[in-house]
Amino acid sequence: MNHTGPLPTGARNPLHYWLDSDVARLAPAATTSALRDMAWTYGQWRGLAAAMAGLGAALLAGGLLALGMMTSTPALWLSLILTALAMLGVYTYIQRAKLPKIARTAQPRISRAPAKTSSGVGLAGLITLGVGAPMALALHGWLAQGPGPAFSFITVAVLFLVGNASVFGAPAYCAQHARRGFRSYIAKNAPFRQELLALSLTWDDPSGNRNFGPL
Repeated sequence: MNHTGPLPTGARNPLHYWLDSDVARLAPAATTSALRDMAWTYGQWRGLAAAMAGLGAALLAGGLLALGMMTSTPALWLSLILTALAMLGVYTYIQRAKLPKIARTAQPRISRAPAKTSSGVGLAGLITLGVGAPMALALHGWLAQGPGPAFSFITVAVLFLVGNASVFGAPAYCAQHARRGFRSYIAKNAPFRQELLALSLTWDDPSGNRNFGPL
């Protein structure tokens, strides 16, 4: 589909028109639309879900490790496992309850996630140096205590890196690629696509003349 000239203002076009890549290229990156607002919201919720999934998985693995290696400290492994299960529950809630309702919910009022992957990775690296390095110095003696403690040291280090990357890198990636991710979500979720199709044909901006698209 080829399009030339400026985008019509206030036009009611079907969803496939607004999803067309040529239409998206015609609109400057800073142009706002209902679909782009939804994509930003999708990126924020998807980033939080990724953080919860990654950190929850790391804490769950750490809790199981503590359960196997330090059975005499139930408060430690139990707190890790319960916290991990709570985070994985949040991930499931976002996936099943928040993402399918993006078209009908308000945007998050504020986001503290870095907007670029490089920024998120840089922040994760800074936290790794500031927190991980002292932890490694405090626990490095495990490496000389036999295979079991050495394995525990390496596992803790890997899980710390995974959790750190999940908290800072994953949300930044989701924010930077929110429109691409949202486009993929629309393509894979037929009920959500049908909802957007209906909205595209009846859209009226309640606060101005913003178009429904492009994405």
